[in-house]
Amino acid sequence: MMAAVVLGGCLADVDWISQHSSASAFLTWHRTYTHSILGAFLISAILSAMLIAILYGVGIEVWGGMFIPRGTLRKDQEISGDPRAMRSLVWHTLLVAGFVAPLCAALLHIAMDACQSDGVSLSWPFSAKRFAADWLPGIDPWILTILIAAVALPELLHLVSSEIGAKAKKPRGQTGAIVGLALVVVYVGVRATLHANALALMESRTFHGETPRRASAFPETLSPLTWRGIVETEGALNEIEVNAASSDTFDPESSLRLFKPEPSPALDAARNTLVAKRFLAIAQIPKASLEKIESGYVVILRDLRYAGADETQHEIAALIHLDFNNRVTSEELVWARDLHR
Repeated sequence: MMAAVVLGGCLADVDWISQHSSASAFLTWHRTYTHSILGAFLISAILSAMLIAILYGVGIEVWGGMFIPRGTLRKDQEISGDPRAMRSLVWHTLLVAGFVAPLCAALLHIAMDACQSDGVSLSWPFSAKRFAADWLPGIDPWILTILIAAVALPELLHLVSSEIGAKAKKPRGQTGAIVGLALVVVYVGVRATLHANALALMESRTFHGETPRRASAFPETLSPLTWRGIVETEGALNEIEVNAASSDTFDPESSLRLFKPEPSPALDAARNTLVAKRFLAIAQIPKASLEKIESGYVVILRDLRYAGADETQHEIAALIHLDFNNRVTSEELVWARDLHR
C-alpha cells in the first residue's frame, strides 16, 4: 500500500521528462494532462490494476478456505468463515490500498501544485484553463521542515518509548502524520492571507500616476512576508517588492517600469500567429517586445510570471520573425535562456 501511495503522489511529475525534448513539448505536457483531476483518477486506476496483477503474480494463499492474493491481508486480521465476508474484505482492502489511497495522494499533489505559480490544468480535457493561486514557491523550505519534523520527531519518541518498554496504542507515525498535515494546511492558509494582503496593497495605490489594471504577487522562497509584485497599468508593467505585513514602507513610485510597446501592424500580425495564440493562452503576464532588423522585424513574447516566481530556468518565449510587409517568415516556441546566445 505504501508503494502505491508514493507512486500515486509522484507519478504526475513524469511530465518533467518533456523538458529534455523542446520548449514546445514542455509547454504541451508540463502540468497539463497528468495534473488534472481525470489524470489523477487514471493514474490511480492503473496503479490499482498493477497492484492486483502483482499480488496475483506473487501467488495465492488459503485464508479460511479461500484462495486470495498473497499479502492482501495482514496475518493478525481476523478470518471469517463466511466466504462472502472474506471476499468483501479482500476487495475492500485492494480498493483502499490500490485505488483510494493513491488517488488521495495524487489529488493532494495536484492541490499543492495549484497553490504555486506554474498552474495546473485541473479540468482537462474539458478545458485548457490553468489554475494558479501563486501562494507557494516551487520549493518551500518551511513545508519541508514541517514534513521532516512530522516524520523524525515521532521516530525519536518511539525510540524513547521502546527503551522504557511502553506499548504503542496507535499505528506508528499516525499522530505525526495528522499533526504535520494540519500544520501544512494552516501554513498554506497563512500564505493565502498574506498573498491577498499584498494584492490589496498594490491595487489600492497608483503607480507613476497610473491606476492599476491588474496586480499579481509571487512568493519569495524564504520569507512568507515578502512578495514580488507585478502591476499592470495603461502604459507599463511595474515590478516591485511588497511586504504584506507592513503598508508603511510600500512606495509604488519605486517600482521598476517596463513600458509596453506602441501598437503596430507588426505586433498585430505576430499576435495572430498560431504560436502566439498558443503562448498567450497560458501566459499570466504577457510582455511583448518589437525589434527592427535588416530583414524585417523580430517579435518576442514573454511571460513575466517566470521572473516573478523566480523560475527563469524553464521560461518559455514565443519568437516570431516578420518581413517589412508584416508577413510571418518564422514562428516558434523557444527557451528564453537561448534568446541571447
